[in-house]
Amino acid sequence: MKSIRMIGAIVIAVGCAFGATAQDAQVEEQKAGDAISKSAAVYATYQSEVTDVKSKPLGSANDIDNALTSLGGHNPDQLSQGWISYSALIASQDPEYRAAVRDIADFYGRDVMMSGLANDVRYARQLNGGDSAVSSALSATEADSRRLTSAAAFVKEQAYSLQAAGWAKAKIGNSGAKASSLDRIQRAGIPASAPLLSAFSASDIDGVLVQAGVTGAPSLWDNVSGAASAVRFPAAVTSSLNLNRKRVKYGKEPVADQIATLAAFRVLGSEAATPAQMSSAMSERETRGCLNMANLNLQQCVAAANQQYEVPFCIGEHALADVGKCIGGVYQ
Repeated sequence: MKSIRMIGAIVIAVGCAFGATAQDAQVEEQKAGDAISKSAAVYATYQSEVTDVKSKPLGSANDIDNALTSLGGHNPDQLSQGWISYSALIASQDPEYRAAVRDIADFYGRDVMMSGLANDVRYARQLNGGDSAVSSALSATEADSRRLTSAAAFVKEQAYSLQAAGWAKAKIGNSGAKASSLDRIQRAGIPASAPLLSAFSASDIDGVLVQAGVTGAPSLWDNVSGAASAVRFPAAVTSSLNLNRKRVKYGKEPVADQIATLAAFRVLGSEAATPAQMSSAMSERETRGCLNMANLNLQQCVAAANQQYEVPFCIGEHALADVGKCIGGVYQ
């Protein structure tokens, strides 16, 4: 591998002599990351809504309805793809992995590299730094899962505290219609917010994602609300962390392989993967199925609710805690 890296360095040097620059490579990589970044922004939008719900107690029936829609209205396909895309963006920051992907592509050519990625789902994670790159993504997932568990507890507690409020004891009326409306919203999905789309396309996003993948760091989303125009992560928070890295749970290796593959696409740059290859790497059956079941359970819970204060329990249990379990089932 060292010899390949040396040859890769020579190739890069020759390219620079003909006008190619590191900045050009970064631009190309960003183009390839557009589809991944757009997908990750859907997950970011969901997490920003979690921040908004955590920031203040529910104070009216309208607040409950808004929380139900914003947290429970996400499409399981889009949200699962958003999570795996976010994970891939973090994995793509690993310096050893980035070097391995670029060295092999430089030495053998992108077509050969893409053939390897297409023919063997395990190929990407077997490259130097592959396991470390995925581990960083799983560390971020652990932080996100803990955050969702905490948010769920906060929202479910209000199912009890609101029983003392007159407005919260009001009858819902047609809870079945509310559940049917939620089903329609879930089928369409909630698009990524424009500010977060811009934030994930920003030139400085890589520096933020590097810190989000540090083991033991808090969730990136704690400071990101629905009105966010940028994503920031305070460097001081991660400066002294030195904990055990996360490992892939037995039986979840295919998910880790997809994260590594999608991360490789991002590193390779402009038009490295076809739309079909990109879609395949983003689509993960188990997480999507888990999120779909969470949506169905949320609909059933809402349909069975009689009074307003009962709905926060449904939101906390199925639109927050269940989602945390779905993404949290990948690491150990």
